Amino acid sequence: MASKERASDIKIPNTLGQQSGLDIAWITDQQFACYAFGGQGNRERAPVKNLSSVDVNLVGADFIFEEPTIRSMVTEGSRVFYRLQRLRYDVAEQHLAKPIDYVKVSQKYRSIVRRGLQTMNQQVSELADDDPSLEAYRNLISLFYSIECTWHLLEFLIIDSNSSGAIVSSLLEWIRFHFPEPERAATEMLQNGRELDKQEDYWPVVKGLILQGQTTIARALLRVHTSSETHCFQMAEQLLQSIPIYSVYSGLSVHRYKTQWQCWCDNVRTLVAAGNFAAEPKLEELFRLVSGERKAWSEQLRSSTCWYEHFPGYLLYTDSSCKYYQLGQYANDWIAQFLTNCRAAPNNASSERQFKFLDKLVLSVMENNLVNVLQQVQLFPDNRWFAVHIVDLLYHAGLLEMNAADEEEITSPSKQQSSRGVEVSDGKLVRESLLFDYGSLLMSRSSFWQIGMDYLEFSSTEGLGAREVLLARVPFHTERQADRIIAVARQAGYPEVVTEICKVMTKRSLAHKNYSSALDWATRSRDSSYVRDVANIFLEHYCNHGELLCEQQVSHLGSKVFISSRLVFLGAYYDFRRFYRERSYDKAADLLVRLMDSKIMPSYFWPCLMADAVPLLEFSEPIIPSKETYTILEHLEMDLVPMLEQRRKKQSNSSEPATDISMDHETDKDHDQTALLPKFYSNLLNNCTEDLVKILRLACARNLSRALIIENTDPANNK
Repeated sequence: MASKERASDIKIPNTLGQQSGLDIAWITDQQFACYAFGGQGNRERAPVKNLSSVDVNLVGADFIFEEPTIRSMVTEGSRVFYRLQRLRYDVAEQHLAKPIDYVKVSQKYRSIVRRGLQTMNQQVSELADDDPSLEAYRNLISLFYSIECTWHLLEFLIIDSNSSGAIVSSLLEWIRFHFPEPERAATEMLQNGRELDKQEDYWPVVKGLILQGQTTIARALLRVHTSSETHCFQMAEQLLQSIPIYSVYSGLSVHRYKTQWQCWCDNVRTLVAAGNFAAEPKLEELFRLVSGERKAWSEQLRSSTCWYEHFPGYLLYTDSSCKYYQLGQYANDWIAQFLTNCRAAPNNASSERQFKFLDKLVLSVMENNLVNVLQQVQLFPDNRWFAVHIVDLLYHAGLLEMNAADEEEITSPSKQQSSRGVEVSDGKLVRESLLFDYGSLLMSRSSFWQIGMDYLEFSSTEGLGAREVLLARVPFHTERQADRIIAVARQAGYPEVVTEICKVMTKRSLAHKNYSSALDWATRSRDSSYVRDVANIFLEHYCNHGELLCEQQVSHLGSKVFISSRLVFLGAYYDFRRFYRERSYDKAADLLVRLMDSKIMPSYFWPCLMADAVPLLEFSEPIIPSKETYTILEHLEMDLVPMLEQRRKKQSNSSEPATDISMDHETDKDHDQTALLPKFYSNLLNNCTEDLVKILRLACARNLSRALIIENTDPANNK
């Protein structure tokens, strides 16, 4: 609120901008970027040399709910908000057909604000006077006090449909709630006993009670006065006891009440004029106020802290049957008198300073100017918390709906005005816009993004689309946070968001060389390209080091292998190694040949497969038939040999020696002891030479000769 009443200078640390000029670009409605080289007026400036970088400064409003003492207000407010939406839109509860008590909903919102104020007041009482956070807490207290004060006024003047009659009693209750000092002081006095009139604040407290219409407590204080048995005080007790108070449920018509009130006032004025209270000037002043004497009330205006502090009491003693549609005229007459007294007071500031933001907002509510109220509540520096919830509540209560004429012709300037508030033709758009902005703001905070989803869910069509876009941008740092976002995305039906989050986690896992987690996140993303890339890392690592990463996890992939053909190959190659370790050489050989014939094997993996075939070809009892041996020879000549020749040409054309694929050489300490060869050598692709080709050709020839002999001499094969 203070930021709206006085401008503040913002110093932007940008040396380059001082030389070449600054420009701004709005990012959101509450944040803009400031950078150099933007304005057209910079053309005459001298060019800046030796530019290394251009700073971009972000300027925006603070998010006040990061303060621990009021963080709960966001959560508690969202619960009340979501409950209200469910009552309005949930089909499952429509069969109840119970009307919504909007006053009770409003009271729940106000109780949240009151708890926040109590927490902050307690925090302030515990801080030292020189604490730097003391001023910030006081500003927050002032802010939320203004919010609660305005909300309370809107509650009984606009939201409460049962207050269509006299509203003075509600205004008095409002004033007593927000100016409780007279009642508190009176309670302390009554607890102390008699002879209270000797205290300096006795008569100010009694007058404060009278100004707030609390005549019952004022009478109790007057009865403990040392002169309470005198005729003067006895007469005052009788008059205050017989004062007529208008009530809708009293059975009296307004005309009859006004007649009784006028007779009572004339009687009081006659007694005052006759000097019946001359012995007690303080008591006489009280009855001048009670009888509605304008001069006496004008004197009270000079000591009031704001224009509306004594306004309900004035209405009580002048026209307690005042209706809501009359309140605006009474308020403007009272303000005119208030400003006149402010100008006449020698020690007070100017009227512009006296009439503050909250004063204008209270006047707009009393004037039944709901359009102006909606404009002003958005000026509170509370990140739109108040505006969002009060506008949503007014909308559901039917106070922002278009009338029939506006529904047919939006451009019609005429608006129907009711006793409960003016019709706002674009109230639905105002609500949707506030929900969109507030929900988007919450989703930019790592602590409140789930709450922001709820607000965007009930905003406009653009808000529903923004949920998916903003959900993918929610900042997260741990796997637990990522799982929460994924769970919400799946519940909302946003598979693309799930994919994006999994991609980010895959990249982070790879950056930290956590290959097991990378494979898990890649398969969860269901993105075949990402799964292929991670599977390539596993296969290339095997080519370079002769060991398969995360074998335990690869063995439990199950149906996930079908996300990518490269992952299918990785899973099949794991099965080959498992068969080999289990000494199921027949199965291993069959699977190896099928892998060579498959179209899913990466070309760089040919040396590994060929090296794996050597031990199986060297068995004394052939386990690879002649047909499969021919298949291995075919792939040797058609795939591996051309690859080696192409690599040799590249090395001969290059002046630099060939570099290894892997810079770190690791020995395989846990190699398979059942293999006929000691181990797979590191960096097989670079170590693949003509010697390996010769060994493969020789092994194939030996296996082929043995297989042909057995196949031709076996009676089962001759049949």
